[in-house]
Amino acid sequence: MTLPRELIEAVRKHQVVPFVGAGVSMGVKRELFPSWKQLLEGLAERLEQEALPETVVAEVRRHIAGGDFLTAAEIGFKEMGAFRFNRFLRERLRVRRPADAELSVVRALWSLRPEVMLTTNYDDVLLWGQEGAEPLSNDQDDELHLMDAEASPDAPRLWYLHGTIHRLSTLILGGADYARLYGDGTHQDGRYSQYTNALVRLREWIRARPFLYVGFSFSDPYVLKQIEHVLGITKGRHVPSFALMKKGSIERGALWPRYNIQLIEYEDHGPPLAACLNALSRAAFGEPPASRMPLPRGPGPAVEPTRGIPAPASVPTKVGPAPSPDAFLLESFLSGPSQVPPPQAAPTAPPRPAPVPRNPPLVPREALEHVYARILWTQHRLVLFAPEEGGAESIARRLAEPYGKRVTWLEPPNVPDCTEADYCRALAEDKSVTSFDALMEHLRQQAEGLGREHLFVLRYEWGPLGHLEMFGKHLRRLLEEPSKVELHLLVAGGGARGAWLQHNVAKSSVYKDAPRREVPDFTVDEVCQLLDGAGLDGKRWAREVHEATGGHPGLLEEVVAGAGALDRESVTQRLARSPWVRGVLQEVLREDERNGYSGARGCRFVLHELLAGRPVNALEPLDNHIEEPEVRLYFSGLVRGDEEGRTVLRCRAVELAARDLLARKDARP
Repeated sequence: MTLPRELIEAVRKHQVVPFVGAGVSMGVKRELFPSWKQLLEGLAERLEQEALPETVVAEVRRHIAGGDFLTAAEIGFKEMGAFRFNRFLRERLRVRRPADAELSVVRALWSLRPEVMLTTNYDDVLLWGQEGAEPLSNDQDDELHLMDAEASPDAPRLWYLHGTIHRLSTLILGGADYARLYGDGTHQDGRYSQYTNALVRLREWIRARPFLYVGFSFSDPYVLKQIEHVLGITKGRHVPSFALMKKGSIERGALWPRYNIQLIEYEDHGPPLAACLNALSRAAFGEPPASRMPLPRGPGPAVEPTRGIPAPASVPTKVGPAPSPDAFLLESFLSGPSQVPPPQAAPTAPPRPAPVPRNPPLVPREALEHVYARILWTQHRLVLFAPEEGGAESIARRLAEPYGKRVTWLEPPNVPDCTEADYCRALAEDKSVTSFDALMEHLRQQAEGLGREHLFVLRYEWGPLGHLEMFGKHLRRLLEEPSKVELHLLVAGGGARGAWLQHNVAKSSVYKDAPRREVPDFTVDEVCQLLDGAGLDGKRWAREVHEATGGHPGLLEEVVAGAGALDRESVTQRLARSPWVRGVLQEVLREDERNGYSGARGCRFVLHELLAGRPVNALEPLDNHIEEPEVRLYFSGLVRGDEEGRTVLRCRAVELAARDLLARKDARP
């Protein structure tokens, strides 16, 4: 196996942050821990035992069958009450270390000597392999603040991102719990202050440190949103991360262009994964990891540190396939007990490969760019609309190029309860700027100091509505007041965020009545240029790739960055399994439930109608009102308008993924 030099160096410098999913815990001993689905099936049985209404039990089972595990857990909590629900969780998840626990992967993870390890698991398994690690939860503000200064390879921290079973109040289990930690566009008040620091810290670490994902399926939309948020802020220039996954689990193109994560494949679960981690440790430190491992904590036989790792007593049994991916938590990527392989010679660090661009080569859209630039120069404001991953940010970067250094990128913090001072400090990237008046003066001096025309690019990612409105009013005043330089404002609002601004801000805001344009999908000719620029045969494959993606820039990025055939059917099958496609479908349905959209006002209804071949509302007359399900689906990238103005599914890959998801969600036990 060839290990990336960047990863080896990050491990050697103690910069890498292992991000550990549920598979590591499930691989310790078969059936010691339930999968997420098994846990909730047990919850449904407990609801029956507690003589709760049959309709409640049926509803929980319906959500489980449909893969909507967060809603199932939330209903269970509400119906059972905190006392009985927490007792059920303790019975299933508070497990003492068994004497025959197989900890080779756990110990191999700690052999990387990280300062901090992060996990979405609730249990103690990672602590079994490192007695000196200090567990932290999201509500421990002081400890999280001190983590950077005090954590070390000899005194590491284990950050329980979704809480620990020993402190049940910290568990992130139901849909409302996830919103409490990660926030979303439907919560604009200050109810989630308990976890503000944790969310900010998570984003800072994704931006500044390489993560190593182990046992992570990339099906958790909340975590992926944080990665996407950081990519938007850093414009793809933050340090790359890495994912260890079994061969064939995921396409490279699903990770690198969208999440800046490099895929590293191993042959099989169990021993090959432990061997891969041990090889990484030896490449970084030049010695077998066992010589640095502490005594295990908890019950079980003591293991004395040794210079080498004993060879297995027998050939390990091949483990079976991992459980099916769970929709919202990180499911098992390991299974069955395993033996530790014998030590191998430390591999030589490979030469640094040629850098791989995060995105495929941009296709100049000169006609569009000329129109948009003319609007900026003559009207000084422009709001760009596009579906998620629909190319608005790429166009914004190209429009900013002629301004050179005379560009200020504005990223309002998406932290629901931040103060005005926090909001302004984040926008100015200056701790001394604590009010909107001070922020405007800071921006004015910055622009005038650079001279000539100056462009402000605003990338809106939800956040407190009150602060956004105040920011918009002050920005409008800044643009309209006399200035030594000419000021231009470009709002690049990908997804429903830009459309929401159009209809939900005061008339005095800079966003209101600004010229607006929607970024169109790629044409066949543009797809041809994109493929040619990536060294592929555009003339041969452009039309088929265009049909398979619907011209969606994000899907095109995934196709170009991945591997495999470029014929329409092959591309369609790969995209139908894409974590992004399936995650977006799950997310729009979940948001509808949370916001009370049902019947004909729900995205589920529109998807059913389209799959049945029946017409739905055309997009143009709806004027980007996100209260309409067709508009929400459009800005999610799942539907588009065809040449005759009809609303249709984006492409056949979306059709296949939607049929599968709705069939599971509509299933009855």
